[in-house]
Formats: sequence, C-alpha cells, structure tokens
Amino acid sequence: MHSHDSHSLATRYLPLPNELRRTLVGKPYALPDFGPADSESLRGYRVALLTTHGPELPEFDVPLTYLRDRGAAVEVITQDWLFDWQPQGPGLVVLVQWIAANVCAQADKKISDAKVEDYDAIIIIGGAWNPIMLRTDDAMKNFVRAAHAQRKLIAAICHGPQLLISSAAFPPGTRATCVADVRLDLANAGFKLLDGPDNVEDYDRAIPVVYDEGQRLITSPNPNALKQFCEEIGQRLKEIPSVAQ
Repeated sequence: MHSHDSHSLATRYLPLPNELRRTLVGKPYALPDFGPADSESLRGYRVALLTTHGPELPEFDVPLTYLRDRGAAVEVITQDWLFDWQPQGPGLVVLVQWIAANVCAQADKKISDAKVEDYDAIIIIGGAWNPIMLRTDDAMKNFVRAAHAQRKLIAAICHGPQLLISSAAFPPGTRATCVADVRLDLANAGFKLLDGPDNVEDYDRAIPVVYDEGQRLITSPNPNALKQFCEEIGQRLKEIPSVAQ
C-alpha cells in the first residue's frame, strides 16, 4: 500500500467490531414457500438474470432457485469487467445481506457475450450497489433496450427499476412499482406508479406485483414480494413459446 493511496486512509479509523459486523446483515426476510415444484413446468425457457456486485441475497437466490427448480435455464449475466479484471477469480459477484458483504456467486457470462435473442425473459434484481452500477453500463442498458424491442418478458424488483429508468426503453405511462426510495425517480421518468408505501419502512401496504401487459413488464417493490414476483414470472413465461421451440 502506498502512503498516498486512498486505501491508506482506513488506517485513521477504528476497525469494525465483530459485534457490529454481525448486525450488518440487517433484518431477515421470511423466505416464500412455493410448495412442491414441477421440474418440467418451465422446461425449455431461458432466462438472463442481470446483476453485478451488491444484489440482496434473497433477491438473487429466490428467483434463480424458483426458475431452475421448475426446469428453466437461467444464466447469471454480469458486467464485462468482472470477467476481464478480477484477480480473485473471473465472474465472481459479491452478494449482500443489507450492507454485509460476505458471500459471492459465480456468473455464467459477461454481458458482451450475451445475446438477447437467446432468452425468453430477463430479470433485474435490486440491492443498493447493484442497480447503480448496472444503470451506468452502456452494454447493460443496450441489453434491456434490445429485450424490450424484441418483446421479451422483463422483470425487475426493489431497486432494479433504476436500470429500467436509465435504459429509456419504456414509454410514458408504463405501469410499475418499486422500492419506496426509487418511486420519485420512476415517476419522474414517466412511469405510472400504482398505490404503494409512502416510505421505505412501510412494506405492508406495498402492492406485491404489477404486470404491464402492453410492455411485458413485471415489477415488485421489495424482498417481501418475492413469492408473487417469482410466480408472476412463471405464469407469464408459460403464456409464450420458448426460444427453444
């Protein structure tokens, strides 16, 4: 470490106590119970899950597991730089539990190698860092624009709609929902927000899932809506022929 590197500033501050580290995982979410999975119900469907560092662990794992358990082929697609430069291993994506970063997952493909026509749907998950980095990545925005132009099913949860905003793919009046602290941004971008919470803690009044049939867009407000989010994706996928057919 060089004395003039920004990392050297850390030496001025106290190390994080172990007791505090354990609390940074935040309040736990109840995992949804989907009942027995029919392993053939989504066989043949292909889904791209777009992410980078910082998605919330349940928002990453629950849709991924739900779709794979029902036979869908899901590929985790991340930014090029996570494959092109990452000393600890190409394509590793850091998953978070609120602001604790202590687990990771392996991505399948970098965005420049992904082709929209290979997928029936794309999923955009939330987290604090994840959508901020995705929404400034031209390749990710282009992927969403191309998916929308090709009438692919698009699903976004929690902070994920930030990428929808920056893609500029959706016309004014597109029906959607999101986490409360992004609602003003979504409204300013021309989306039609359905009734939901007025503040980030008011989860109970949030509409769990919104589907805009005209735009083929599914949105949900937070991890408490993962059951409805996943089931809506499964239902809407079954309404279309898969790219494998």
